[in-house]
Amino acid sequence: MIPLSFRISYLQFMKKFVISILLISISFCLFAQENTAIESPKSKKQKKISNVSEKPVLFKDRVVLDFMTSIWTGLGKYEGVKPKAINFGFNGEIIFDLPVKRKSPISFGVGVGVSAYSLYSNGVFGIDNDAKTTLTPMPDIVSKYRKNKLSYTNLHIPIEFRYRHKCGFKISAGVRVGVTVDLHTKYFGPDRETGTGKELIKDYDIRNRTKIPVEVVFRTGWKFIGVSASYMITKLFESGNGPAICPVSVGISICPY
Repeated sequence: MIPLSFRISYLQFMKKFVISILLISISFCLFAQENTAIESPKSKKQKKISNVSEKPVLFKDRVVLDFMTSIWTGLGKYEGVKPKAINFGFNGEIIFDLPVKRKSPISFGVGVGVSAYSLYSNGVFGIDNDAKTTLTPMPDIVSKYRKNKLSYTNLHIPIEFRYRHKCGFKISAGVRVGVTVDLHTKYFGPDRETGTGKELIKDYDIRNRTKIPVEVVFRTGWKFIGVSASYMITKLFESGNGPAICPVSVGISICPY
């Protein structure tokens, strides 16, 4: 289990980071508005004529790439199971932008995407006599190992409510509704029964996974870069049939197109 002091420090860091991004974005907005305000009508007219054949650069966030790290909630219930502090993940989406009306700063986004999460820990997933998925710590006989992780992938449909200011500042919130396409574990290290030698185990028979995961998503930034956060409302496993864990993720969001 992640120490409480570390979790508090981590959350405080992310809070300060997000606030910094928002302040920078607002500063850009104010700077852009000030420059617009001091332009004379004549200069505006000349600028319009000179750019009549040019197309403006639009940041519509059609392609969204999120590089994130996850904190896995619920692991505190499983004594001896300790996750790593950093669990990298990725989310990629293609979203179609639907403005409320022509040139409106408010729009809706809908598309398709894929998310991949990882959980590095000393936990071992198994199955009990009641066909329920279990989570227990690594056997004491195994002192060191190279890798032990849970990998989770889903395909989803993102639905977002979006706002964009003309200066480039943007903010959005929504949900992802998907389907689990992969859930497996990978272990590389000493034999878990004898503690000697080396073995590589990939287990794709992880049962009782949630088939339709749902996440809430928040994203903000300026033009093509920002920060994102997501929380899985549903658990990774079916309620009552597996560990009650799910990822809370934060990261960097890049929208090149």
